[in-house]
Amino acid sequence: MAEDPVNVNEYQELARQALPKMYYDFYVGGAEDQYTLQENTEAFRRITFRPRILIDVSKISLSTTLLGYHVSAPIMIAPTARHNLAHPEGEVATARAAAACNVIMVYKRLDITARLVQRAETSGCKAVVLTVDVPRLGRREADIKNK
Repeated sequence: MAEDPVNVNEYQELARQALPKMYYDFYVGGAEDQYTLQENTEAFRRITFRPRILIDVSKISLSTTLLGYHVSAPIMIAPTARHNLAHPEGEVATARAAAACNVIMVYKRLDITARLVQRAETSGCKAVVLTVDVPRLGRREADIKNK
């Protein structure tokens, strides 16, 4: 792909080209019959942007309301795992990016997590997102095929 990607599918294609097949398959796959993956994909397809034409675009804002709170942009870092399959610094690099965006991301250390959550609460943060998907992975067909 000679030009910079302009949509999610083009980024996915870049990932397919850059990653070893088994790592790419891990990222794009789901567990069991991939039912939840298919449902999530369909849910995102139902989200559309409402076109607004012939309006003043001299001052554009991505701000919106999310879960009842004003946010500067509807962008979040989801809690996921196995980042090291795509980059040698793995979750550490993602945590750095999260910190640069004023988002907390914690990995493993519960004492540090507790202090960070307390700091976030004191700073006015309104939500904590938690993932519990790594201790035991689901039966992933691509992983079975890739051995």
